Amino acid sequence: MSRHVTFMTIDDAEHYTPAERAAIIAAYPEHEREARAKGVPVLGSGRIFPVPEEMIACEPFRLPRWWPRIGALDFGWDHPSAAVELAWDSEADVVYVTKAARASQQTPAMQALALKPWGEWLPWAWPRDGRRETLEGAGTALARQYAAHGLNMLGNHARFADGSVSVEAGLMEMLDRMQSGRFKVFSTLLDWFEEFRLYGRFYWDAVAGAELPAGLDYAVFDFAVNSGPGRAAKCLQAIVGATEDGRIDPATLGAVRARPADVVIDELCDARLAFLKRLSTWPTFGRGWSQRVGSVRAEALLLSVAKPPASSAPSTEAAHPEATPNLAAPVGNAFWRLLLAIFKPILGGKKS
Repeated sequence: MSRHVTFMTIDDAEHYTPAERAAIIAAYPEHEREARAKGVPVLGSGRIFPVPEEMIACEPFRLPRWWPRIGALDFGWDHPSAAVELAWDSEADVVYVTKAARASQQTPAMQALALKPWGEWLPWAWPRDGRRETLEGAGTALARQYAAHGLNMLGNHARFADGSVSVEAGLMEMLDRMQSGRFKVFSTLLDWFEEFRLYGRFYWDAVAGAELPAGLDYAVFDFAVNSGPGRAAKCLQAIVGATEDGRIDPATLGAVRARPADVVIDELCDARLAFLKRLSTWPTFGRGWSQRVGSVRAEALLLSVAKPPASSAPSTEAAHPEATPNLAAPVGNAFWRLLLAIFKPILGGKKS
């Protein structure tokens, strides 16, 4: 038995005039236009950043020799190990992803062999799980295994200037750079862009995004990405009076649907912001977090009331590809994890 997927974009809907197609696309929020009009990302996967690909993609070019460069590793076995090289244009404060690689079930020796051609001088950042001793390494920490095979590993795992490791803070910095044009990726890095598109299973599916009302699905999903699916689910359950067990089950969905979506969105965003304000890192990252929650609130409320014109709306599947069942398993979140681990080393603690 085989399966066939026919891929169409709004440009294939020839019963619309070009002006009608343009009007339909313009009615969508900017970060959703690729998904709704072109089907990118496809098959129900989610996107962690509300940024279109063309905003970050750039054609490859020869790097000036004086630009600082750094490599970064994320360790894996069944889920892929991944590596990227970053280059920093310090004058314009733009970070470029210039190389990317990923591989499953490869030993440190094999991966080091593949990465050393990037330059044996290249310093390599790595996440804190590189300190862990592993069976495969006969009790030797992963970072030391890579160093033993010739990679120029940094002396300690990547962290912020204050010594902390914060996923949310890294995400906020990356989003700020993407939206301000200070984060670019060579367009030839197909593996990287696949990771960019396929990030739904561990967050979207975990909060039953396809079952939540329009707008609220986006607000809960974004909360889950930043603070974990369990916290996002429990917060939603507390708001609607469901059992706070972190599982979006039929009882929770029933309680959600019994209340107006816009009211739940507002209360969820209020609760999310209150949680962030209790964190010790709020004085440092509060401005970015506030902007993110405010943006999510506004977009979620718009989505909750948006109703396409009956005479010109695409089919549900074409208009909402992100709400279809997740049929394609993502390759993993390796690139995102390692990018979070390397921003501070390459920027030397510089705040944007």
